[in-house]
Amino acid sequence: VILENQGFSLAELAVTAPILYHNIDQLVSLDSFFKTQASMEAPIPTQSCLDLASLAKSTKDNAMLKELGTNKAEYDKMISLCGMKWMDAFDMFPSLSGQVTLSFLLSSMKMNHPRSYSIASCKTCVGPEIDLVVGSFIFSRGGSKIEVGVCSNFLTNVTFGDEITFKIESNPSFHYPLDPIAPLIFICTGTGFAPIRGLLQKRSYFRSRGEKMGTAYLVFGSRSKKEGLFEDEIENFINEGTLTDAFKCYSREPGMKKQYTTDIMKNEKIEQVLAPIVESDDSHVYICGSAHMFEMCKSVMIEMTSKFCVNKVIEEGRLHSDVFGALNPAGSVVSRSRSASINEGLNNLSSRRKLVRNRNINSYRHSMTSSDVDISQFKRLQIPAKLPTV
Repeated sequence: VILENQGFSLAELAVTAPILYHNIDQLVSLDSFFKTQASMEAPIPTQSCLDLASLAKSTKDNAMLKELGTNKAEYDKMISLCGMKWMDAFDMFPSLSGQVTLSFLLSSMKMNHPRSYSIASCKTCVGPEIDLVVGSFIFSRGGSKIEVGVCSNFLTNVTFGDEITFKIESNPSFHYPLDPIAPLIFICTGTGFAPIRGLLQKRSYFRSRGEKMGTAYLVFGSRSKKEGLFEDEIENFINEGTLTDAFKCYSREPGMKKQYTTDIMKNEKIEQVLAPIVESDDSHVYICGSAHMFEMCKSVMIEMTSKFCVNKVIEEGRLHSDVFGALNPAGSVVSRSRSASINEGLNNLSSRRKLVRNRNINSYRHSMTSSDVDISQFKRLQIPAKLPTV
């Protein structure tokens, strides 16, 4: 891509046309552009509708694109009906076929962004393998068409030996405590169990070496017992002594009242177990899930102890959160850009590796959480979504 000076700055171009900016002085293949760079799932903006209208050969397509570009109500209606995705542009407006240039797409489309997934394992336990917890996102806009999450669907359909491009990132604030005697509370929901799983594997490893361990309790929420998310692993952790106990709740269990993690934390018997741990001077609390869930859990801990006590845990770095949404314990925005190598053999973070599907990981139809997990320092796997070609 060679850019001729059109009177605008590169800084402006980086904001208004990020793909074009990204490819200045680069060779761009159509395969690379559509598979890795362009956000094909993004909706066509109103301005692009107007621009496309001038390229449409049929009167019908021209009129419809102009209407969508100028009438916000009609545009919003179309978004709710079909998403108005770039990947569907030529199906919705057939007369655009052969009329849209690569330069137009470079200047109009959004950059595809990498998706972040937890590494749900401890390197000491699994060796060179990497475990992921991926919830396949499947949804409908109300019609008969079923849509799927781009990267989650890709990952749940890969086969042994497939290669993907990924990058490892670190969250050094989310780690196992240095003192193995420290009492622990783990709170998570659904696929938010991923980072907890890595911590428990590491704890299990320490226990197998004969190290003394403090108490550890898990508060785990999922949709129903039928989903069976990690039931066997949680029971094994309890039976071997890695977990002292686990308190479970279900939000969609047939015949039962909806319960969330914050509901069972308010249970008198469970509160009597958790409150003294929160009040302890050496305890650590791990919360993994949505930012809303994190704030609610923090409020419940304040109710069962005091604001002073919870603030002390936060200030001393003993409240570890890995949330999507995304707030840190102090309430400010979390930066998702933390880079580190997974080991000495991974110096280039943009490496190609074979993905090994883990036989122990459950997949279920629900939106995924995004979190970090321990591998000596806690690492994140970032996978640029592999998008279909139009």
